[in-house]
Amino acid sequence: MYDWNALWHAHAGHRHSFDSSSPDINLLAAELGESLRHSARDNHDIAVYEGSHHYTLLRHDQGLQLLRLDKHALFDIGIRLVTADEGQPLTLPYLEVLIDNLATGEDASWRAEIGCNADGELIANDTLLQSDLPPAMVWPTLSFANDPRFAIALQQSWQDAAEGITLDAAAWFNTEALEQMADEPPLDARIQQMCERYAEIIRREQAALSRQFSDDALHLIAEVLRGITFESAESCRGLWLAVESRLLQDELDQKHGVDGDALLRQLQQLSYAQEVALIEALTPPQK
Repeated sequence: MYDWNALWHAHAGHRHSFDSSSPDINLLAAELGESLRHSARDNHDIAVYEGSHHYTLLRHDQGLQLLRLDKHALFDIGIRLVTADEGQPLTLPYLEVLIDNLATGEDASWRAEIGCNADGELIANDTLLQSDLPPAMVWPTLSFANDPRFAIALQQSWQDAAEGITLDAAAWFNTEALEQMADEPPLDARIQQMCERYAEIIRREQAALSRQFSDDALHLIAEVLRGITFESAESCRGLWLAVESRLLQDELDQKHGVDGDALLRQLQQLSYAQEVALIEALTPPQK
């Protein structure tokens, strides 16, 4: 269910010593008034007990140590910009926030369509997106929605994700606008500004990607791109599928001396803006 070792280390500051009458940490159910959830396999492993509202972790670490974790605080938060149709009745792109708590069995989602105001600023539900403050969200089904720990974690998760979401959204709208305006010369000041912003987004992403991918991997991706035409901004999403197809058909990983599985995992983690940046950098010029 959980990586108990990871939780043990992540919450090290909340551990404290525990005196027990039994030297076996797997035999403390009666003493703790809780049920044993996970047995320690040896003296270096963690035993986990479960109560109604918390888990108790015990381990021999310079004496017997105890860590108590509130189930309501064991939530996971996922934030992303959705740029491909996933069956939701929303106009692309849209912001999606997913909350999941395995310990309490609760999950919830919040979504909002993303747009641009007259000044070219990103908005969600007609409210300006801010990098330091998440959009107003309501979580009526979560029992821990009013817990200050949840509010703090949501704010931190948003701050961590905001830059990537902003870059992805800007790339989406700028690419879309450029496609719509391709046959309308000359560019006015607003479109010129969008072109410059798009170019800066791509420049930054390309600089970062050049450090993430080996030269051999980039040569492999470039070979795949020589056989692909992207008809729309949306079709740029999912580059890894095209690479996977060529790995299976032509064994390009062996040809270029690349770990194919590792490359696919890297590509699957790319944001929309990063995929566009790779395509812009590696697609051969049109003749």
